[in-house]
Amino acid sequence: MRLRGFPVFLVFAFALGAMMLLPALAAGLERDWRSARLFFYAALFVMLAASALGAAAWRRGASGANARAELMTLLGVFSAGPVFAAAPIALILPELGWSGAYFEATSSLTTTGATLITPFSAPPSIHLWRSMLGWIGGLATLVGAIAILAPRELLDLPGASSAGEARMRVGRILALGPGGRRAVRALMAVGPAYAALTAIAAAALATAGTPSFVALCHAMGIVSTSGISPLAGGLAAEGNRMTEVVAVLFLILSMSRLTFGRRGPTAGPGAARNWLEARKDPEIQLLVIAVAIATVWLFAHGIWVGAGPSQIFDSPFHAGRALWGGFATSVGMISTSGYVSADWPDVVTWAQVEAPSLMLMGLATLGGGVATTAGGVKLFRAYALYRHGGGELDRLCHPSRIDTARTSGGRLSRDAIVNAWVYVMLYMTALAAALMALTLAGMEFDAAMAGAVASLSNAGPLFPLATGADYQQANEAARAVMLAAMILGRIEVLAAVALCNPAYWRK
Repeated sequence: MRLRGFPVFLVFAFALGAMMLLPALAAGLERDWRSARLFFYAALFVMLAASALGAAAWRRGASGANARAELMTLLGVFSAGPVFAAAPIALILPELGWSGAYFEATSSLTTTGATLITPFSAPPSIHLWRSMLGWIGGLATLVGAIAILAPRELLDLPGASSAGEARMRVGRILALGPGGRRAVRALMAVGPAYAALTAIAAAALATAGTPSFVALCHAMGIVSTSGISPLAGGLAAEGNRMTEVVAVLFLILSMSRLTFGRRGPTAGPGAARNWLEARKDPEIQLLVIAVAIATVWLFAHGIWVGAGPSQIFDSPFHAGRALWGGFATSVGMISTSGYVSADWPDVVTWAQVEAPSLMLMGLATLGGGVATTAGGVKLFRAYALYRHGGGELDRLCHPSRIDTARTSGGRLSRDAIVNAWVYVMLYMTALAAALMALTLAGMEFDAAMAGAVASLSNAGPLFPLATGADYQQANEAARAVMLAAMILGRIEVLAAVALCNPAYWRK
């Protein structure tokens, strides 16, 4: 079968249609015949539409894989893909309207996890579909980072290497272009590890006492860092500390490229050996520092402002819950999943901080590792700027000093530093633009700040946590701004700017 000229985006749309059969089957097993029937109809419609559009494009002889086509494919997956994914949501929940269904599909596919649905207003099949969309979006993010962004120097992946010849042969058999072959290699390399990590996480959560369906949804939400949950309040609704321990462990695994290989997801096996050397990885070091600072600051602030050190001895159980709640919630926010510990209310009471949400927004903005499903600025870029700043300060005393900063993937190049600086500036500009647009849409400044950070960093649960409101209270204009920010944060700001480069549009 030769797929030369068949748009990759429509292959993705066809796959979305096929995946709809799983919620249809799940609804049938639950004897929810209406949802099963509508999911089945939506699956047929999407697969037929994708096939027809793909056949039309193939007959036109479209071929090649230039930078413009690859970036437009990535943009189409997260902006036009939700048009297909929203079909069953709009059919089963007509009260949302098409715009609400598109919001649900986009927030899920971009791994943001923002929702207009309350847990009891939708059948389990819809919650399963949202979780699956987040999982698919996370996998698409990994493939896009390795196959599209990294080769175009829009993403710094220290020490990235190509996969084996066997994976290259698959791309040749399908007669794909260079971009398609890279996508196949990345998918074959990261897909098995991604699926295995999800299965292990689901089994661990079920063993810890979570019901099977909830464990599966939470496992997909954890591995994809989408934060999607069928429960009101997410992990906190369970009130099970053991499940939170499991979630924290797998969130840490999910937001580091070491899980998929030393040199990134395309390196294949060897993740266990890589984690033995995790202490040398700059992203892991920065992750530990950021989480430790947030946890210790919250705990120490309660001692300093509250009754004093005697609190620890008077109520050790309360102190322990405050310490764990701060740690688990900090990990949830820096991973941009947005999962909150059941002990977070105890943390707020203990710390007596007027605006702890500012710290959580800072963690979400920092984000997880490069070439992972996490959003935000990314830890490696923050590390690159830190090393650059330290080197510039050293040069004030030693002008002839040569910076030889190294990471686990090799020397930190000047290009990596420049790319990190440019990205952070563009990210801050996009954040300011989203903030201004949300305020113009009628939101208060505090809510607009939380909405801008949550959308651009793809940490949807942060918004209701920081504001006490939900996305249903935002008007259509505000939700449109959030949708644009979600997509922009998912495809990376540099990719969006690259699409504005006239050179990408020249024939």
